Amino acid sequence: MSEGHRSEGTALWGARFASPLDPAILEFTGSLHFDCRLVRHDIVAGLAHARMLLETGILERAEAETVLHGLAGMLAEIESGSLRVDGPDEDVHTWIERTLTERIGPAAGRLHTARSRNDQVGAALRLYVREAVLATSSSLLSLLETWLSQSSEHLTTWMPGYTHLQRAQPVSLAHHLLAHFWALEADGDRLRAAHRHAGVSPLGAGALAGTRHPIDLHRTAALLGFPKVCPNTLLAVADRDYVAETAFVCALLVLHLSRWAEEVVLWTSREFGFARLSDSVAQGSSLMPQKRNPEAAELIRGKSGRAIGDLTALLAMLKGLPFAYNSDLQEDKEPLFDALDTAAGCLEATRGTAAGLTFNVGRLRSALDAGFVTATDLADLLVERGTPFREAHRLAGLAVRQAEEDGRELWEMSPGDLAAISSEIDAEMVGALRPESAAAARRSYGAPSPERVREQLEEAKAAVGRLAEWIAEQGPPPIYAAYLERRLVAEELTSA
Repeated sequence: MSEGHRSEGTALWGARFASPLDPAILEFTGSLHFDCRLVRHDIVAGLAHARMLLETGILERAEAETVLHGLAGMLAEIESGSLRVDGPDEDVHTWIERTLTERIGPAAGRLHTARSRNDQVGAALRLYVREAVLATSSSLLSLLETWLSQSSEHLTTWMPGYTHLQRAQPVSLAHHLLAHFWALEADGDRLRAAHRHAGVSPLGAGALAGTRHPIDLHRTAALLGFPKVCPNTLLAVADRDYVAETAFVCALLVLHLSRWAEEVVLWTSREFGFARLSDSVAQGSSLMPQKRNPEAAELIRGKSGRAIGDLTALLAMLKGLPFAYNSDLQEDKEPLFDALDTAAGCLEATRGTAAGLTFNVGRLRSALDAGFVTATDLADLLVERGTPFREAHRLAGLAVRQAEEDGRELWEMSPGDLAAISSEIDAEMVGALRPESAAAARRSYGAPSPERVREQLEEAKAAVGRLAEWIAEQGPPPIYAAYLERRLVAEELTSA
């Protein structure tokens, strides 16, 4: 980047300096190539700021109208694709001011009254986070609906539950899928919290110490749809907790998807054979014609490390920063953007893969015929007959050893064989050891019996409904709605 580019791109602050900035330093410190994705959000924040300056009398009406119409024209062209963010500017905020100045002249300089790039950046980033979190929530909702539908179809599709990747106890496929559902549903709650915590306006904090101009911070916040104003100007420009929180939610969300993806990889293998990927989501090998590879699931699994890395980078960057603003904070955007992009991509890949997954009901059921998955039920049945649990555990272990030596399952042994181990074991008890019977008998809250799973399904439907309702309630910022309605300079402009 030439010195000529430097002087043009940094004219907003360059008057203090007698010599040009080293081009290598300008290139190193510039952020336009990644913060350009904040252009819409910065312009919207600018519209709110200009409207507030008009309402408080800091800007005369003619100047305010010029600024508002200039910003609105830029926003329209950005959204249509006819205006692209490009040039020598060090960041998108400088690009907006330069472009606006080229269009409306000196009036553009009025927009920066009572505003610093420090609080300007925070406002744009918070708007971006809230919009991105809302989009992520919508994608998450679609995946939850897919898993809910699949769970409803497999209420009595029995299979082994696993601990240590060893067959443990019988559950239903619906019960297993709902475990993934609830993990992700909790991520939906966390996304809503991140959306709320990002809704704190930093505008009015200036560089760090506020302003002497008679601004109305709460009016600007209301125009942007922010429920709160930051109560401290130092914190307002330094706070990136909402960025770290959003990255954490993305990392945990992708981690949850990775656990599901690992099961897809296992279950679609010949060794398990529990499920099959449709042609639309399986991929082949350049060498081996027979292969049906779960590559999307493998990539979801792999990208969890990337999302965790984004969070780690943010936390390491924030550690030990003194108040208030430091240029280190410029490093918040790329990890945040990548975390949100990774979560969005993994959600869509998971939804598509899940929709292309069919389950082998017979193979799932036959996996219960090995592994003595009802041994715990034998112990529980003995406890019901009055045997202390530790003794019942020992007797059930002896029964498993005998069944293993005989090459049979527990429910295949004769009552006489089992009675030799404990006189409390009879034919009725042996019949209760069949996997379907054992699973159906587990009726504690959240357990796999069909009636309990039906309750889970109803609770899951209600949770989906709550998330959908919340998403529907999140309208655009009032100032953006006014822009769409071409009412930016109307006498009455609602903020509700």
